[in-house]
Amino acid sequence: MKKTLLILTVLLAAGADSALADTVELRNGRVIHGKVIGEFPASGPVTVTFTGGGSMTLDPDSILRVRRDTRCDFKVPPGKPGHEKPRKVQESAGGKTGTGPKKPEEKKKPVKEAAESAEPGEAPVDPKLDAEIRRYISELSRQRSQNRVRAEAALKRLGPVTLPYLEKAARHPFALTRRAIVRIVAETGGAEGEKLLRAALKDEDSWVRELAREALGG
Repeated sequence: MKKTLLILTVLLAAGADSALADTVELRNGRVIHGKVIGEFPASGPVTVTFTGGGSMTLDPDSILRVRRDTRCDFKVPPGKPGHEKPRKVQESAGGKTGTGPKKPEEKKKPVKEAAESAEPGEAPVDPKLDAEIRRYISELSRQRSQNRVRAEAALKRLGPVTLPYLEKAARHPFALTRRAIVRIVAETGGAEGEKLLRAALKDEDSWVRELAREALGG
């Protein structure tokens, strides 16, 4: 009897550490375990719910792949790859306790992104400003209206420097994001802004088309 109880206890403990769930692999290397609501690929934001409660919303463009009903080890914190090096290995690789090796390419990345976002012939955007604009652009796609309103106001204050970023985000699948972009561009003005507004006249969303028409004075 005692032997049977011991075996049952071991089996239950093993089942608690792992279970079937969807595995979401992001393009930045993160891995998230949870339940993906709806089908994927998706035309809009993707929601992932967790067994212990709570959820998170992801931009479909940030998702590399979704694997359904995979066996996951829930001892690994959500969003943290399970194949990450042990801390001791990282410390020894750096040659100094408590610090890891620096990656030169990571330090140069913001400058590279800023150069890519600048128009040909223009000076690259300051890396700090580049990161700030990208953060606000990302906030425009959030489900909470409070996040979108704050980001829209901030981008309006920054002015024409945001236009190259807005042009890239103008085809976002979330209609509320595209509406916000048209409002920002309408207030920013300029030849590039007019180009974006004319493109918005062909948008599938009627509100986007109407906002663009009003901004162009027609």
